[in-house]
Amino acid sequence: MGEVSIDWAAAVARAERIVKGCGDPKPENLAKHGVHLTFGEGHFLDSHMVQVNEERLKANHILIATGRHPPRLPIPGTENAITHVEALRWEKPPRRLAIIGGGIIGMEFAYLFRRLGTEVTVVEMLSQILYMLDDDLRAAISEHAASLGIQIHTSARVQRIDSLGQEYRVEVDQGTELIVDQVMIAAGQVPAVENLQLENAGVAYDKGGIITDKTLRTNVPNIWAAGDVRKGVAQLSQVATDEGILATRNALLGLSREVDEGIVPFFVGLTPPAASVGLTETEARAAGYSVGVHIQAYAGVCPAANVEGEPEGFVKVLFDSKSGSILGAHAFGARSPDLIQQVAFALHGRMTIQQAAMTPFVFPGVSEVLWYALRPRPGEFTSTE
Repeated sequence: MGEVSIDWAAAVARAERIVKGCGDPKPENLAKHGVHLTFGEGHFLDSHMVQVNEERLKANHILIATGRHPPRLPIPGTENAITHVEALRWEKPPRRLAIIGGGIIGMEFAYLFRRLGTEVTVVEMLSQILYMLDDDLRAAISEHAASLGIQIHTSARVQRIDSLGQEYRVEVDQGTELIVDQVMIAAGQVPAVENLQLENAGVAYDKGGIITDKTLRTNVPNIWAAGDVRKGVAQLSQVATDEGILATRNALLGLSREVDEGIVPFFVGLTPPAASVGLTETEARAAGYSVGVHIQAYAGVCPAANVEGEPEGFVKVLFDSKSGSILGAHAFGARSPDLIQQVAFALHGRMTIQQAAMTPFVFPGVSEVLWYALRPRPGEFTSTE
């Protein structure tokens, strides 16, 4: 068998077609339902009026959903770096890549380019990558990334980025100097509020975003905020969509329904992927639960994963050891987002691990590993429920 290669341009073009097909609302469909569309950059004139270009729009209720964007880092030479969006416009993957930031975006692109043969180095200023993940999940990803050859520097700050013609030098405060072909900034996102002139409307916000209550109402009664622009929200597309719907219904129908922030499944697009829902083990113990932990490896109990050639991975289920109530779950391996979605349904239904384990699981299927992770161990509970 010859060497396997990838047509990078074709792959990017296909991804763009998929994103465009999924994400772009058709203006004609919106207009058909009575939606007036105005395109441009808007800002507040007062709590009921917004100006977009030369047009002034007055409304009884206003919903802010401007999202987030990459930050401007106080690092000399950032003009020599690109964002993850710009990276997808490269004609071909670079031979050597430095990524500033070890969060979700940073690690997703680290995996992507390493799988394509790029030498990848991640520089993270915190003491660990993927800080939001459960400790066991993070440790597994760190070990797996290292096995692929991804170099990770934690507790490290980039001092400057210098252009050397066709190369770049990245100086790190640990005395490390990286010579690479491209530098990508993936150090989180900041709320897109700087041009909204929120002070004209009196809307409260800080560097974390616009402040709302659980109904998504701001401190100004007729102004609402949803999605990534809101302070304290999980930066996920499905969360933004749900919040936009909830805020609109509350505003137009006079409701006071609250957002449920406790059950938010999400995944990290690595290969294999990672996924989580509910509490991490640290969060569960800090909340005062008597935490039970089940960890089940894919190997040996998941023939479907072996058939697909992806036998690596594990599922971790957290539960209240007194009642059996499921508290959260974390997975790293084939189809892990699908497994975590099943746990999300169980969390929403307030199921115990005893009840969830009594649910028939498809065989053969990757979900079988979740069944093993849910099953109570001998002597764990005295109840026969």
